[in-house]
Parts: sequence; structure tokens; C-alpha cells
Amino acid sequence: MEQNISMKDRSNLVISGVEHIYSFTDKKVEVRTVAGEMVIEGEEMDMSKLSLDENIINIDGTINSIVYAKARKPQESFFKKVFK
Repeated sequence: MEQNISMKDRSNLVISGVEHIYSFTDKKVEVRTVAGEMVIEGEEMDMSKLSLDENIINIDGTINSIVYAKARKPQESFFKKVFK
């Protein structure tokens, strides 16, 4: 599967290849795509379409930045931290 990003006038963003949505607020979206972790920041963002079958997300609002981030580290369990 490949990833495509399409943006129109900084107000409509379509991303394909989305595997997981970590968080979604009107100012920040954090997702995992087939190309890596991605953080989208903006204002008054709203998810206008989510297709799990096609792995596509459509975001409306003012898009200020799109950044690929480092992969999230899996969180260690409480007991694993205590018994190191």
C-alpha cells in the first residue's frame, strides 16, 4: 500500500495509507501511515471523511503544518519499570 497526500488551498487535506489515528482535535492530528508517524497542526480542523476500508482520512480546516515524526516507543508496563 502506498501513501498519498493531497491538499487544496490549505483548507482540505486528504491522506491515504492511514493505519491508525492516535488523536484528533481541532488543532492537532496524530496518525500512523504506511510511510510513518505524522502530525498535522492547524486551526478549526474537522474530520469530514474517514474510510477504514480505503485507509483514507479527509481533514477540513486551516492546515498549518504536516510533519513526519519519529515512531512512538511502545510504553513499558508498570511492573516492567519497577523490576528493572
